[in-house]
Amino acid sequence: MNSRTVEERGYLRDPYVRFSLILVSGLILRIFLSQFLTYGPDFSAWIGWGSQISSAGFGHFYERHWCDYMPGYLYVLWMLDNIHRVLPGLSVDILFKLPANLADFGISILIFYSLKLITSDKNAMIASVAYFFNPASLANSTFWGQVDSFHALPILLSVYLGLRQRFILSGVFASLAFMIKPQSLVIFPLIGFLALIPIIKTWHKLTIRSLLPPFELALTIVITAAIVTLPFIWDGIYSVSYLVTGPADLIIERFNASYGQYTSTSLNAFNFWGAVAMWQNDDTKFLGISFRNIGTMMFGTVYAVILGHLIRYTAAVKNNGIRDYGYYVFEAIMLVLFTLFLFVTRAHERHLLPMIVFFTLITFRTWIFWYLYAIVSGVYVLNMVYSYIQLTTLYKGIPQVYTAYFIPGMFIIYLIAYIIVLLSFVVSTSKYKNTFDTLSPRTLKR
Repeated sequence: MNSRTVEERGYLRDPYVRFSLILVSGLILRIFLSQFLTYGPDFSAWIGWGSQISSAGFGHFYERHWCDYMPGYLYVLWMLDNIHRVLPGLSVDILFKLPANLADFGISILIFYSLKLITSDKNAMIASVAYFFNPASLANSTFWGQVDSFHALPILLSVYLGLRQRFILSGVFASLAFMIKPQSLVIFPLIGFLALIPIIKTWHKLTIRSLLPPFELALTIVITAAIVTLPFIWDGIYSVSYLVTGPADLIIERFNASYGQYTSTSLNAFNFWGAVAMWQNDDTKFLGISFRNIGTMMFGTVYAVILGHLIRYTAAVKNNGIRDYGYYVFEAIMLVLFTLFLFVTRAHERHLLPMIVFFTLITFRTWIFWYLYAIVSGVYVLNMVYSYIQLTTLYKGIPQVYTAYFIPGMFIIYLIAYIIVLLSFVVSTSKYKNTFDTLSPRTLKR
């Protein structure tokens, strides 16, 4: 055996090298698999929007063409259309799925760096690989071709930067996430909580420096959102005041268009409403209260419990290190996103993916979470398959006699996993103990 072979084998023993090779190999595999099982109607819309923006320009796009998307992802579609014009021989499936696949690649890397803040490198690597090869992320991004991972990436970036106390950048990515999909709005209070931690920790001796982060975060979110809208309103700017009112008007209009496009309780989602009232109008009333308001109240109640426990725990722990509260931030966001999917109306089957991203970040705490993570991911894949069959067969592919029991059963599985994690969060944050990841070498050295 020559020295070069020995050197190469020694190089491959480096866990960071093996980790990098696994992710790169996974990306190549994803690009190859992107040629299969594409959901045509979504792709036709994106290809059309990209072409229409190139033809009409950003300023006239919304007034001339129907679109229920916020402005954020339209920039990506415009770039993809221009790439397609330059490289017409490149597979459209591969090209238009590339942003989602790259986003999953970025999420996997960011999972590694996020978990390095609170646990060992080994745990971080395992979680990163688990997400990138998770059939749930593959089903959404690589096969179906949806863009929920492209939405989840800036959310995770915002949280990661918030934990690192980089609030200006955190605000930029929080705003970008909202400008891609408005569901991101539910995460703003939790990102704001990160900016308030200096105040929570030093409320008895406040300084200008400790009061600055919330203002940095809020101002950055507003300015970033306004900048994203400018190309879409530029032709209509006729006064300085319109630079303020114009972006606000467009955001409100696009939010209403996105949220108001569908008014059903559940759009193929295996959630509470899918189990009891799939595809019913969410203005339907029960005991005088609309389904939409019932779902909102359920979500708001649980959100208040989660945020309250997170704030109380953070104020009670003795140290200020990320490891003392970072894990519970990830768990709280996971639970908020899970609650949103399970109980708020108008959810699509694919909307659960950002929750799975944050679920990946908490699996290292206990083997039970690994089992729940696998089960939830499996149900998500079944939900994607169910929706794909129904949509491609005009709802003739799966007889109602089967779904009448199957969908409630899948919801119960989701609900059991959700309750276990929620109870774990409530009990753990009520104990005020600083016992994090006792198997981690970093923790043992403290």
